[in-house]
Amino acid sequence: MFVPPDMESVKRFRDEIKKSLEEHTFPGEDIQQIELACDEALTNSITANINNDSRETIICRWRISDEKFTLFIMDYGRGVPSEQMKSIQEKPKNIQSIMERLKEAQKKNPKELPYGTNKKKHKNMGQGLNIIRNIMDTVKVFYHCNGNVSEMPEEKINGSIMEFEFSCKKRT
Repeated sequence: MFVPPDMESVKRFRDEIKKSLEEHTFPGEDIQQIELACDEALTNSITANINNDSRETIICRWRISDEKFTLFIMDYGRGVPSEQMKSIQEKPKNIQSIMERLKEAQKKNPKELPYGTNKKKHKNMGQGLNIIRNIMDTVKVFYHCNGNVSEMPEEKINGSIMEFEFSCKKRT
């Protein structure tokens, strides 16, 4: 699915994901969890494109095999800083640490993201990757530049490719 870097495209993306999961008879609760993670992932990619002054189309591909859902999202942002990836791998110890993270994120100015022909302020909570990490079984980040893909960002990258996996079997 080719997605313009516009927040209006998030609903259409979620609808397509939901339809695919329903066709493969995923349980309703799993569909809701996957939809939330996909929403966060695409919102992050749109934000990354906008922050990098890129109007490039975001590419979203997914596959469903038995009870496993895999999503790939390729954007043209700057990628995920390694210190941020380390922090999302650390689960919060208590509600107070979650609230502290949210307060820090709220101190930042809201970004204006495109919604169709308008721009609306979007207060980045800084928790998208944490939400995704807690829902999905695996989260991987790759970087792309001039047709090459690597796990380690080089000095010059064109963007990132995020891979997310969710297995229903682990939840039964």
